[in-house]
Amino acid sequence: MPIVKIDGKEVEVENGTNLIIAALKAGVYIPHYCYHPTLPVVAQCRMCLVKVQGAPKPVPACTITVEKDIEVDTRDEKVKKLREIVLELLLQHHPVDCPVCPRSGECDLQNFTYIWGPEKKRYDGKRRLKGWIRVSEKILLFKERCVLCTRCVRFLSSFTRTGGIDVTRRGFMSDLSIFPDRLASESGSNYVGNIIDLCPVGALVDEATVYLPRAWRVKRALTHCPLCERGCRIVVEAWKGKIVRVKTFDNMLDKAEEHLYSPHEIIQPAYNEIEGIQEIGEHSYDKLYTEDMLICDIGRWRWREFFFPRDTNIYILEGEKRKKVEWSEAKKVAERFLDLNPKAILLTPFATNEEMSAFLKLAKKSGADISMLPTIEGPEDEILIKRRKAPNHIGGERIIGGVKQDVLNGVNSGKYKALIFYRMGSQGTFNVKTADFVIYIDITPPRDSYIRGIFFPATIPYEKRGTYTYGGEQKSIYPVLEKSPSELDLANFLCS
Repeated sequence: MPIVKIDGKEVEVENGTNLIIAALKAGVYIPHYCYHPTLPVVAQCRMCLVKVQGAPKPVPACTITVEKDIEVDTRDEKVKKLREIVLELLLQHHPVDCPVCPRSGECDLQNFTYIWGPEKKRYDGKRRLKGWIRVSEKILLFKERCVLCTRCVRFLSSFTRTGGIDVTRRGFMSDLSIFPDRLASESGSNYVGNIIDLCPVGALVDEATVYLPRAWRVKRALTHCPLCERGCRIVVEAWKGKIVRVKTFDNMLDKAEEHLYSPHEIIQPAYNEIEGIQEIGEHSYDKLYTEDMLICDIGRWRWREFFFPRDTNIYILEGEKRKKVEWSEAKKVAERFLDLNPKAILLTPFATNEEMSAFLKLAKKSGADISMLPTIEGPEDEILIKRRKAPNHIGGERIIGGVKQDVLNGVNSGKYKALIFYRMGSQGTFNVKTADFVIYIDITPPRDSYIRGIFFPATIPYEKRGTYTYGGEQKSIYPVLEKSPSELDLANFLCS
């Protein structure tokens, strides 16, 4: 394998490795805007210029694939001067709106300027004022912030193959033009949201989070998406006790405090404070571009309508009446489940392996029948989206035996006097109102006024700590917010 010597450090890499990736493996960060490993190389931002031994002038690192031993210098004075000029040109027309830009604190233009940018500007001409435009129902483009890296253009043309954003005009007047009809086409539309994370600055933004606080003030968790059986790695962000955003892990990692910027005293999101980061281990440069660089639009946005609105109160259900109670009082009422027979426990495929094991223990101890509720199924594709729209279908099959039709038929026929109905995110309707006592676990209370028992607010997956068996592979999930009491608390209490 060829050896790369970069800034005095040597590293052995596989033949054909891009020089930017090879540098990361050696612990050297080469600044770049237009390069991304999932996209075709265009070498148009010129930020990644480096000095290569034997080359007559600096060359873009993104165009070099390592096929033989090579020596590279990223700290050459001529290289530094060229980076400064590139940044000076980008800043000529860039608005000074960092205080209101949603990418402030995790913006490559902001950080590169701090490290390599000019001390003062020389351009005093008229600035271009382009304003903003709507890209899609959920995405806005602030044209004045755009650095024309064309990541969005290439992603839509080469990955989704729909197009929808193109560079028009030439030279000084170059601009992005939007073609909404292409973005609205069904093929590829499930991945358009990735252009938000691909954008290195604050040009493309999610309208729902356009005025979030600075990056280092939100709480973050590294977990896995629960909305299908794929289990893509995601970062979930919360602010003031509310979940506000889901995005790709890769977009967060390259902005982390201990990566490039810590020697320069730039305030960045603290890597070690991210819940679940222990799965990745110590911070290192070669983790900048991981295998989890994309997520589908369902995982990015659909959680808002899937898990919200929700009711987080506990209620005692007495026919048409609901009485709000605290957990201490609810526990006393919940004990009635143990006194009635026959009884059954129905669990959603959104329950964790730990929750299923706890309820299985309760079923064995109390003599209750137990079954998993049916999983919602829908369209899938060959990229990320899976047919089963729940994370733990296989976990349910392995732990509690999956869906048991005889138990479900017994519920509908009125066989059971007591039920635990953990419904969140499952498919089908069941005649639970015939039971004398129901512990009803869901996002919102039951609409049926004839149910008697307790409503217990469900813990959504972004609040759970445990494991899911995604497609046969067990993966850990971590909470960005922790809810108490949880379903695990309920099961353990009834077992005690």
